[in-house]
Amino acid sequence: MKRGLWILAAAVLAGLAGFIVTRSQCDCTIPEKIAAHDRQSQLPELEWLRQEFKLTDEQFAKVSELHLAYRPTCEDLCAKVMASQTKMKKLVGVGTQVSPELKAALQEHAALHVECQTAMLNHLYQTATCLSLDQARHYLDAMLPQVIEMVMEPETSHPGH
Repeated sequence: MKRGLWILAAAVLAGLAGFIVTRSQCDCTIPEKIAAHDRQSQLPELEWLRQEFKLTDEQFAKVSELHLAYRPTCEDLCAKVMASQTKMKKLVGVGTQVSPELKAALQEHAALHVECQTAMLNHLYQTATCLSLDQARHYLDAMLPQVIEMVMEPETSHPGH
């Protein structure tokens, strides 16, 4: 289940990359009704939500809007986390003890983890407000454990894990 969040994040990033590439290739205007439908089809990472919770078109539109608004925050935090991990790995690789620089890097990484979880929790709670009470309860029951148990880098196979 911990990998589910990473898969979702990868799907979001892949979708965004595909969107940017295809949009940069096409400089055309699209009628508003077609554009609204097209935006929904560009969010395949949300289709499971529509299906699982039987969202109305209005609910899906609101959730999609929130998702698109949150995407830059998510991408920014992901970039910061990756940079933090790279910095920690470099410091660990060149040292033989916990240096002040490594300690600072570890603290920075922990702070980023808190920032990321806080942003994600806020996003989940905000998304839940677009749903009925029953849908919101099931949505939060499914998603909150993912955020609480969030691992900041993909798991690797280690003995004992």
